[in-house]
Amino acid sequence: MWAISKQKVENFFGRMTQSMHLDAKKIISWYSYILFIAPLLFWALIAMRSGASREPIQSIIMKQPAVAIGTIIAIVDFVLGYYLLLNKKKFMVNRQTYRFFMVSQLIGQIVVGNLLCAVLAVLGMYKATALKKTQDNVNPIIIAISIVSAVLLACCLVLILLLEF
Repeated sequence: MWAISKQKVENFFGRMTQSMHLDAKKIISWYSYILFIAPLLFWALIAMRSGASREPIQSIIMKQPAVAIGTIIAIVDFVLGYYLLLNKKKFMVNRQTYRFFMVSQLIGQIVVGNLLCAVLAVLGMYKATALKKTQDNVNPIIIAISIVSAVLLACCLVLILLLEF
């Protein structure tokens, strides 16, 4: 039963990535563009809201804790997206590095509700099999970046939960 379900899921992901012409390199490119551009759009929205209400951006962030938490998430995503844009090749060195990054991002992006990045991370984990499997370990810098970003996003989840309860 498990083998049949696993095969159906693999067939689904295979058809999806094939129809969208996605491979590991394109997935990480799209992922980095989304992580880089989405925070810019969030900050533009806050700036428009600031202009419409005629109050400074700092007071909007200070008065509304949800916006402050969203700003922290946007900063983490922006920095990660910027680093990823500059260093895509480091993340695609081998299957272990790519998969470790995608798993940590799946966890981090799911906890803050960024479902588009979570879907791309799942597709990236699926397409990681196309990369070469070497005996090289995962780069310690990539481990640190992945873990720090996932932990910061998990802390934002805790802040959101504290805000709600």
